[in-house]
Amino acid sequence: MRTLRNLLATSAGLLALAGCQSQPDHASTPAAAPGQWVGAAGQRLWAQVYLSPQLSAHPTLLVVLHGDAPFSKPAYQYTVARRAAQANPDLVAVALLRPGYTDPAGHHSDGQRGEATGDNYTPAVLDALAAALTTLRARYHAGRVVLAGHSGGAALAADLLGRHPGLADAALLAACPCNVATWRAHMKRHTGGGAIWDQPVASVSPEQVLARVPARTRVALLVGTADSIAPATMTREYYQRLQQQGIPATLRELPGLGHEIFLGKAVQQEIKGLLR
Repeated sequence: MRTLRNLLATSAGLLALAGCQSQPDHASTPAAAPGQWVGAAGQRLWAQVYLSPQLSAHPTLLVVLHGDAPFSKPAYQYTVARRAAQANPDLVAVALLRPGYTDPAGHHSDGQRGEATGDNYTPAVLDALAAALTTLRARYHAGRVVLAGHSGGAALAADLLGRHPGLADAALLAACPCNVATWRAHMKRHTGGGAIWDQPVASVSPEQVLARVPARTRVALLVGTADSIAPATMTREYYQRLQQQGIPATLRELPGLGHEIFLGKAVQQEIKGLLR
């Protein structure tokens, strides 16, 4: 009987727990809007949207861009967007699947993925992203637009600030290869060489369009001091260029951390700072 009572008590406890889990916590849990396609045929990008529990008539739009992901189907951008919507009021957080990429659920964005060698920061990719941002800003009647990019996504975010000035009001650049030529030369050494790193690319490098970034744009840079993929020196150099341009920028270095910093607390802290 004791075993039976224990079993019944355990079952009741599990049912109670399941009941609690089925109730949404409106105070802290963001609403996940259905995934949606953004853009016209040939430029359609997959977007996962997360909404703060309460939204004003003109919320802030946060757009999250994943890195080059050479060996995986990226999904961590969804986690970053969901956490941001959970932690910040009046926010529409959108994680975009970059052109040419497929996520683990099988969603595939139009466009060219490239070889993930810094070759896919092209005008066509940037224009597709800009078109998506323009649509999303209008769709959600956003008052402000903030970008958050990691690695190659950070390079694209930086490019968007200059190639499409005024489209975004602020950006977080995490582990940014913000000088494409320097980064490709570094990666050739880091990977032991290879002809693929010598092939010409049509990518736009952030420093090429820096002069067109509006002076009012807020930029936060984040990098690990032990980043072997996009070394901290690259972020420091871009930070200095921003300062010379008169753009209000901040630089935060994370001691001992490497390249994969986008899911860390520091990213959410920097996002929160840009949303204020």
